[in-house]
Amino acid sequence: MTTIVLVSHSEDIANGGKALLEQMVEGIPVIAIGGHEGNIGTSFDRIQEGLKGLKEDALCFYDIGSAGMNLDMAIEMYDGQYRVEKLEAPIIEGSFFAAVNLSTQNNIDEVIEKISKKF
Repeated sequence: MTTIVLVSHSEDIANGGKALLEQMVEGIPVIAIGGHEGNIGTSFDRIQEGLKGLKEDALCFYDIGSAGMNLDMAIEMYDGQYRVEKLEAPIIEGSFFAAVNLSTQNNIDEVIEKISKKF
């Protein structure tokens, strides 16, 4: 199984994306990391903490600017045993597309390839 990680400047967008995926695609774990100290922003520490808690490989989606930069740093510093990939796709549409494809037994490499072709 593969987890989907959503990193957004907005806690509402991250949590809303997680709710959407969980309601529309069963069985795909989703981690939502959004906002910074109750405001708009991203936190490297929160992203790193989220990645440390992984129990399987992860596909990561982000919204804008520093979300991608903080995600890059967190992935670079991740020393866990699982594969963690940052994908270049719209956070909601891309993560939904990934969740649907993971739920239909596509493996992580197949999903990455499909996302790179679609977006």
